[in-house]
Amino acid sequence: MRVLPLTLLLALAAPLAQAQIIPNLDLGIAGGVNFASLSDAGSFDLDNSTGYHIGLYADVGIPLVAFRTGVYYVSAGDIPSAVSVGDPDESVNFVAVPVDFQIKTPTPLVQAYALVGPEFRFPVDGLDTFDTNSMQLAGNVGLGVRGGVPLIGPSGFLELRYGRDFSGIRDTDSEDDVKVNLVQLRVGLGI
Repeated sequence: MRVLPLTLLLALAAPLAQAQIIPNLDLGIAGGVNFASLSDAGSFDLDNSTGYHIGLYADVGIPLVAFRTGVYYVSAGDIPSAVSVGDPDESVNFVAVPVDFQIKTPTPLVQAYALVGPEFRFPVDGLDTFDTNSMQLAGNVGLGVRGGVPLIGPSGFLELRYGRDFSGIRDTDSEDDVKVNLVQLRVGLGI
């Protein structure tokens, strides 16, 4: 008779234990504002922003780690024109594909996380200064907080990330090496 209560207890606990190792998938939309520096982002003054970004993301993870990728349209702001001194600034717009590795806290409803990973950038407008034959490479680091009911409800996140441009946006014939380094404040909503 003692085996029956123990069997029932194990049968009830098995799905909870298994839920800790099954990867969860979170799909959603995200967007936010770009800043030229961390001090501009820290002031939370939208007049200091250099542009915006918006896109879709997919987050796959288990309790302590996750991978997130996405596709974002980024309006990074204006850069000085390299054609001549009198020319107006040119705006930089590109599609960004970040691949982030996240380390998360093991808390169930609200998780803090740190992220690191590469970002691939593809120009979308006809700037003569873009090297359109190749993508640009950047790297991201950041901190965020994610909330939501695991496996059943919508989720959301708020993060601050820094993207450092490694390849630059000028082609090899230009003497000006312009890099687009961005501080991004991003909000995401999972569906």
